[in-house]
Order: sequence, then structure tokens, then C-alpha cells
Amino acid sequence: MQLTLCFNCEYRNRPTADFCGSCGTPLRRNCPNCSTNNPGAFQFCDDCGAPLSDLARPESAQSTVSRPARASRPGPVGPESHAKSVARRKSRAFGIFWDVPPPQWQWNRAFLRAWTRRNRWELLAVVFLTALAAFLRIYRLGDIPDGFNGDEAWNGIDALRILDQGWIGVYTPGALGNMTGPIYLTALTFLLLDASIFSVRLSMALLGIAAVPATHLLLRLGFGRWVALLGATVLTVSYWHLHFSRMGYQLVSLSLVAPVAGAALLWAMRRQSRWHWLAAGAALGLVPYTYLAFPAFFAAVAGTLAVYLLLKRDTIANTLVTLAFYAFGALLVSTPFLLFLSENWDVYMHRTSMASVFRSHEYPQAGDFAQRASFFATRAWESLTVLARQLRSDGVDGTGGAGPLDLGIAALAYLGLALSIRKWRSPPYLLAALVVILAMLAQLFALPESGTLRRSIAAVPFIAALAAIGAAEVVRLVNRRFGTEGRNIAMAGVALTLAVSSVWNVRYYFGELAQSPTVKFAFVPDHVDALAAAHSFQNPGTIYFYSGRWSFNYESVRFLHPASQGMDRSREFGTFEFEKVHEGPVTYLLVGAYAKEIDRLKELYPDGEIIIDDAPYPRFIVYHLRS
Repeated sequence: MQLTLCFNCEYRNRPTADFCGSCGTPLRRNCPNCSTNNPGAFQFCDDCGAPLSDLARPESAQSTVSRPARASRPGPVGPESHAKSVARRKSRAFGIFWDVPPPQWQWNRAFLRAWTRRNRWELLAVVFLTALAAFLRIYRLGDIPDGFNGDEAWNGIDALRILDQGWIGVYTPGALGNMTGPIYLTALTFLLLDASIFSVRLSMALLGIAAVPATHLLLRLGFGRWVALLGATVLTVSYWHLHFSRMGYQLVSLSLVAPVAGAALLWAMRRQSRWHWLAAGAALGLVPYTYLAFPAFFAAVAGTLAVYLLLKRDTIANTLVTLAFYAFGALLVSTPFLLFLSENWDVYMHRTSMASVFRSHEYPQAGDFAQRASFFATRAWESLTVLARQLRSDGVDGTGGAGPLDLGIAALAYLGLALSIRKWRSPPYLLAALVVILAMLAQLFALPESGTLRRSIAAVPFIAALAAIGAAEVVRLVNRRFGTEGRNIAMAGVALTLAVSSVWNVRYYFGELAQSPTVKFAFVPDHVDALAAAHSFQNPGTIYFYSGRWSFNYESVRFLHPASQGMDRSREFGTFEFEKVHEGPVTYLLVGAYAKEIDRLKELYPDGEIIIDDAPYPRFIVYHLRS
């Protein structure tokens, strides 16, 4: 006999039961519009989307339905009934709760056809959001952000090394040290297209695009359809995620692998199959190959599993066995990383120590305990409020000034965070809260001068989830207080908030942020344009390079013009002089303040060809001598 599993407490009931025998949660709900039989957790019909009528359910069942008066049932009232009541209260107080029923999946044609028909509008919405994400992340990808900085160039250099050598390991010393997992995708992109700025960024943009359906899957498993669609929409238009998806850095890969690993974990918890736990562990094992900020996500998963083990202590033996499968899968996939770590611990920790808060000039090196406690308290406040405001400019990724979320979405996200903490006994809520809190608090131990948003990249999909949870809670509360009309007004308000957020995010990224001084400083467009102008001659010869910020061996030169020959002539990186010391053609490249030396150069060699970038002032001047 196939028993019916309660979505709330996972008690197995007889097939004909209408309510759970353990906690009293309704097991099914018939749609008043199309008569479709829905699981008891659903607020809207899975087939037509109509709101379902309220049924009696206990307050502890975490859903978006209000609690009507309890229906009285005939039966004896005595010690036995009282004991059952106490058992139910204990179950509600200490058990694990879910907002959605466990996934039921079958690999056969009939099931897939029926499942597709039931979810066709949701699938079309996900396809649309993924297509919109692709457009926003690929549109003018080679031009915005303008320029091409050293970290992006290192990605391209290492990708070329992969094409030349094959396997280069799991870690590269380029860009002060990074994991190489995403760089292999960049190498594949080079193989299919070419080695260019667009190709470097495209490989990372593809990971950012894939993060949208991955986030939808995570939220669908944990919170249901409407939260999943809202959260995926927030992520699609988020300038925070959009900006990092359009840069040639490895970091956006963590925003894809983290929700995949989270979804696999939730799936394993619901299906309770050891092989699913093994696969979920394998997904977690991929995380270390993405970006160096992954430890915060690992800590969040560990915290979630600790609470999960605590709440399932009545079946602790079986739970420990399943967690052993999970750990084995993670260890198996992460073995190359662990071997590297065991052999190169000093190398890896040197990279971490370079970004440590203890190297910051703001850290009170000689201060007493009170001063240091005050410093960390201030840093904690900055980290936890970063969703609404971003006080610091980042010279590496160009962010700073405006907060990563507009005020409407930020308010919903903080509401969702508070609600998730309150629902800590539900694994998806707990995981989302821990990932966001720990990823933001990781800033406590990082350099305050940079990396605030980069080091929190794992939290971005989960922050989108919190905003969707907050929006769903607003609708639920208004529905509970004012009924159907109030609910419709609340839903319209949520839709308006999301529309305003979308417009603000897109306009801010492609407008104000793209033209901001921080982005121009980080992505050095004047340097890239100057090099392109110097190499515009058929034979530029040896380039005499004059720049106060970069040397000729800067990574952008090595990637964009690998065959170029040059030497530093600046005061900062070489010996300042104008004498031509090479036979044949030479090209003088004067960048920034050195552009004012052009008159002196023309007096020495009056027959050169000149290119002046004078918008709005001479960023650089190129002076070419044929012989």
C-alpha cells in the first residue's frame, strides 16, 4: 500500500486520509475553479493558478494560508487524547518543516508529458527570464565595461596556457592567485571563437546566465512556484549580479555552483535516498573550484546540516549514514583541490593573508581590546547593511557608492531574512539565512578597502530568494487582514516594486555605473585604447612606454598584444628619456600626464606621425617614427 507523505512533518499517512495523523495538516486541496487535486501546502492551484480555499491547518505549518478556527471532531477526551495533543505540540516545536511537498519525479514519457502540461506557463516564464538574462549579460559585452583590466587579462592568459599545455592544475598564481575551474570554460570559448575581450567575458557571462534557472530550481524546491519566479526575476535584473556576469573574473561561477549545490542538498533531504545524498555531496565538491570566497558557503551548509541532524535526532543512525554519503561525494569531487591544499598550504594561505583585515591601515594595530572590538562592530554593521548602502569604492571591480539593491528590494530582502531566521527549522529558510549572513559577515576579516561585493557573491542568489520570501509574506499578511481584495492590491504593489527595481537596475548599470570614475579606474580604458592606437600602425616597431600607473608588462598588454615589443621609459618604471635607441620604426606612447611632453618630443624628431586622444582631454598621445 502506497502511503501519503505529509509535506509538513513527513509522517506517512494512509492513502485515503485527508489530514495528517500526526500534525493535522491537510494532505490535499481541490481547486474550486478546475477541480484539480493539489497537495495541501499549495495556496494556488498547480494547474490553473486559481487561489485555493482555506482549510484547517495548524499554525506551525509554514505556508501562506491563514489559520481558520479548528473543526471539532467527535471522540473521547481523556488521558490518551491529551497525550496525543502533547505529542503533536512537541512535533511542531522540534520537528523539521517544509513549505512545499517533496518532489515526485519519474523518468517516463507519460509523467514528463503530464508534468510539462501542468507547469507549461512556469516553464515559459523561466525560458523568458533566461533569455532576458542572456540579453542583459551579452549586450555590448566587449564595450561595457569599457576597458580590460589585469585580472580579466590573467583569465585570458591562463586560458591560452590551457590550450597550449592542457591541464594546468586547480590553482593559478595569476591575479595574485585564483582557482582555475572557470578558466577551462574560457579556454573552450577561445577554441570555439577566438582569444579576445569579448570571448573572455562571454565565458563568464554564460555562467551568470545559467545561474538564473539554477536559482529558480533551488527556490522551487525550497519555497514553491511563486517565490521561485519572483526570486529568479530579481536575480535576472540585479545590477550586482549583472555587473559580475559581464566581467572576465572567475567569481561569478560561485553564484551558479552555490544554488546548484543548495538545490541538490534540498532534493536529497526530501527524497531521502543515499544516492541522492552522494550526488548532492558531489555538487558541493565543485564549489572550491570556483572562487576563493567559497568558505562562507561551506560554513552555511555545515550549519544547516548540524541543525538538520539535531532535528532528526530520533533517527540519528540513519541520518548519519546519509550524511556519510554526502561527505564522501564531496570529498571525492574535491580531491584534486584537497591534494593541492595539502602540498601548497603556504601558497594558498599567502593569498588569503594578502586580503586579510589585519593588513589594513584601518585596523588598530596598537590599539587595546575596546578599540579593536569597536572596529569589528563597525565593520559588522557595514557588512550587514550593505544590501541597502555601499559606502566604499572597490578599485578592482569598480563598484561603490550606490547599494547593490534598490530600496524596495532591499527592504523585502531584510524582511525575508527576518522571516527565514524565524523559520529556522525549515532547511531551505535556514540555508538561505545562513548563506546571506555568513557571506556578508565574511567582510569582517577581509580588507575594508576592497572586495565588499565580490566576497559576498555566493549570497546573491539567496538574497534574491529572501526578497521573494519577503514579497510573499507581505501578500500573505495583507490577505490575512483584508481578504482577496487586499491580496490583489498587495500583489500589484509587489509587481510595481519589481518593475521599478528592474528599470532602476538596468539604467544604473548601463548608465551611471558604466560611466563612473570607479569603473574607469578599475577597467583602465585609457590604457587599453592607448595600446590599440599604438598598434594601429602596420609596423609599430619597439614601443617606448610612458605611464605613471602601468608598466609595459601589465597583463592587458600580454594578452591583447602578446607579440608586442616595448620598454618602459617612465620615471616610475624605467629611465625617463626620449633618445631613440633602436633601429627601424619605434612608437612613443605617452599616457596621462606624460602627454604634455609631446612638444619636446616633436622638437627632437619632427617627422613623426601623431595620434591624439583628446576627448575630453589628451588621455594619451601616440608618436610614430618610421625609421
